[in-house]
Amino acid sequence: MIFIHSPTNPNKNQGFSLLELLVSMVIGLFLLTGMATSFLSSKKASIDRDQLSILEDNGRLALEIIGKTVEHAGYTPIINVKTLPNRIISNTADIVQGKCSDDSDTIENTALFTDTRVTLDDADGDTLAVAYYGDSSLFSDCTGQALAVECRVPPIGTTSTIESKASVIYSAFFLSNSSLKCAGSRNKSLQVIADNIENIQYLYGIRSGNDNTVARYLNAANMAGLWDRVVSIQVAILVRSASPVKAIAEQKTYSLLDQKVEARDDKYQRAVFTSTIRLRNTL
Repeated sequence: MIFIHSPTNPNKNQGFSLLELLVSMVIGLFLLTGMATSFLSSKKASIDRDQLSILEDNGRLALEIIGKTVEHAGYTPIINVKTLPNRIISNTADIVQGKCSDDSDTIENTALFTDTRVTLDDADGDTLAVAYYGDSSLFSDCTGQALAVECRVPPIGTTSTIESKASVIYSAFFLSNSSLKCAGSRNKSLQVIADNIENIQYLYGIRSGNDNTVARYLNAANMAGLWDRVVSIQVAILVRSASPVKAIAEQKTYSLLDQKVEARDDKYQRAVFTSTIRLRNTL
């Protein structure tokens, strides 16, 4: 049998030409670039979402703690104590040290309450301090520390020699180094409430008559002689992201109640959070 071999075998594997290799490399490069761009875009979107989530959590937490503390301003149990003369503290002289029935101090560290940590109006960040009595139902300051049982207003029907000033709890909110902090009468040190808070402003709702209807809102600088007529408090805070997230630096002006706040020219994300706190103990 005779076999005839063809000079060329159509089934034999052949290599790519230089042109085919170049075309394949260009196509692969385009695909790789697209995948990298998509990955980086997705990663940046994820970082932006995380930063926005942190920003919103800080804003909500700050307003929640301020609201839960301030709404009790002026709280007075129905027996054994006199009505608080100052529920909103605008003078350090109104913060009075007392003694419990076991002779312990009601204010753990009076040095925490300075002239700049009472209720003041400030373009760079207002401060607010409030007072209320402590009993078996309400006994913690803004840091969460509790008033000793020996200091609390006793239940109905209990005979007690506790002085009124011995049962008062004080809480003061202020800004320091872009953090919202609290000075509580039951804590020896300051407590950080929320970070990356750049400004905070308050307005005080004044009632017009003997009801709790707000006639107007004023800042602390215009409240002389009107503190006992406050029925609600508006609060606005400017919160910043923990890290820069914007592609380019941006300078903006934000409205916080009666103040215009100009933020720095940077790449941080910012947002304003507002709330109105209804004071429960007003009449």
